Amino acid sequence: MEISMHAAERLKERCGMNKKSMQRMAQKVFDEGIRHSQTKGRLNKWVTGLYFKNPKAKNIRLYDDKAYIFCGEILVTVIQIPAGLMKDFKKMVKKRR
Repeated sequence: MEISMHAAERLKERCGMNKKSMQRMAQKVFDEGIRHSQTKGRLNKWVTGLYFKNPKAKNIRLYDDKAYIFCGEILVTVIQIPAGLMKDFKKMVKKRR
Protein backbone atom coordinates (compact mmCIF):
# COMPACT_ATOMS: atom_id res chain seq x y z
CA MET A 1 0.00 0.00 0.00
CA GLU A 2 1.47 3.31 -1.12
CA ILE A 3 0.36 6.83 -0.25
CA SER A 4 0.99 9.63 -2.74
CA MET A 5 2.45 12.91 -1.53
CA HIS A 6 -0.85 14.65 -2.25
CA ALA A 7 -2.78 12.06 -0.23
CA ALA A 8 -0.34 12.39 2.66
CA GLU A 9 -0.91 16.15 2.71
CA ARG A 10 -4.70 15.66 2.62
CA LEU A 11 -4.64 13.08 5.42
CA LYS A 12 -2.59 15.41 7.58
CA GLU A 13 -4.82 18.39 6.75
CA ARG A 14 -8.24 16.69 6.93
CA CYS A 15 -7.64 13.92 9.46
CA GLY A 16 -4.68 15.17 11.50
CA MET A 17 -2.67 11.97 11.00
CA ASN A 18 1.05 11.32 11.20
CA LYS A 19 2.94 9.13 8.70
CA LYS A 20 2.74 5.93 10.73
CA SER A 21 -1.01 6.13 11.23
CA MET A 22 -1.55 7.10 7.56
CA GLN A 23 -0.20 3.74 6.42
CA ARG A 24 -2.39 1.78 8.85
CA MET A 25 -5.47 3.82 7.97
CA ALA A 26 -4.95 3.46 4.22
CA GLN A 27 -4.73 -0.33 4.55
CA LYS A 28 -7.79 -0.48 6.81
CA VAL A 29 -9.83 1.70 4.43
CA PHE A 30 -8.78 -0.39 1.43
CA ASP A 31 -9.77 -3.63 3.17
CA GLU A 32 -12.89 -2.56 5.10
CA GLY A 33 -14.20 0.52 3.28
CA ILE A 34 -17.50 0.60 1.41
CA ARG A 35 -16.99 0.12 -2.32
CA HIS A 36 -18.67 2.03 -5.13
CA SER A 37 -20.66 -1.08 -6.07
CA GLN A 38 -22.10 -1.27 -2.54
CA THR A 39 -23.57 2.24 -2.57
CA LYS A 40 -27.14 3.18 -3.51
CA GLY A 41 -29.17 6.25 -4.36
CA ARG A 42 -27.75 9.75 -4.04
CA LEU A 43 -24.56 8.44 -2.48
CA ASN A 44 -23.97 6.22 -5.52
CA LYS A 45 -24.56 9.16 -7.83
CA TRP A 46 -21.98 11.25 -5.92
CA VAL A 47 -19.38 8.45 -5.97
CA THR A 48 -20.01 7.93 -9.70
CA GLY A 49 -19.32 11.64 -10.21
CA LEU A 50 -16.03 11.25 -8.33
CA TYR A 51 -15.13 8.36 -10.60
CA PHE A 52 -15.76 10.41 -13.75
CA LYS A 53 -13.73 13.33 -12.39
CA ASN A 54 -10.83 10.92 -11.67
CA PRO A 55 -10.97 8.25 -14.41
CA LYS A 56 -7.75 6.57 -13.25
CA ALA A 57 -9.27 6.08 -9.81
CA LYS A 58 -10.36 2.46 -10.03
CA ASN A 59 -11.03 2.07 -6.31
CA ILE A 60 -13.11 4.56 -4.36
CA ARG A 61 -13.77 3.56 -0.77
CA LEU A 62 -15.98 5.29 1.78
CA TYR A 63 -14.92 5.06 5.40
CA ASP A 64 -15.87 7.10 8.45
CA ASP A 65 -16.89 10.47 6.92
CA LYS A 66 -14.43 10.53 4.01
CA ALA A 67 -14.02 9.16 0.49
CA TYR A 68 -10.61 7.65 -0.20
CA ILE A 69 -9.59 7.52 -3.85
CA PHE A 70 -7.13 4.80 -4.87
CA CYS A 71 -5.42 4.19 -8.21
CA GLY A 72 -4.62 0.49 -8.00
CA GLU A 73 -3.16 0.21 -4.51
CA ILE A 74 -1.91 3.80 -4.33
CA LEU A 75 -3.94 6.23 -2.23
CA VAL A 76 -4.31 9.35 -4.37
CA THR A 77 -6.49 11.68 -2.30
CA VAL A 78 -9.05 11.98 0.47
CA ILE A 79 -12.32 13.92 0.15
CA GLN A 80 -14.95 14.77 2.76
CA ILE A 81 -18.37 13.22 2.12
CA PRO A 82 -20.88 16.10 1.76
CA ALA A 83 -23.01 16.76 4.85
CA GLY A 84 -26.21 16.16 2.87
CA LEU A 85 -25.13 12.61 2.07
CA MET A 86 -23.91 11.65 5.54
CA LYS A 87 -27.43 10.55 6.55
CA ASP A 88 -27.49 8.09 3.63
CA PHE A 89 -23.98 6.90 4.43
CA LYS A 90 -24.80 6.25 8.10
CA LYS A 91 -27.89 4.22 7.13
CA MET A 92 -25.75 2.15 4.83
CA VAL A 93 -23.13 1.49 7.49
CA LYS A 94 -25.86 0.43 9.94
CA LYS A 95 -27.31 -2.10 7.49
CA ARG A 96 -23.86 -3.47 6.78
CA ARG A 97 -23.16 -4.40 10.42
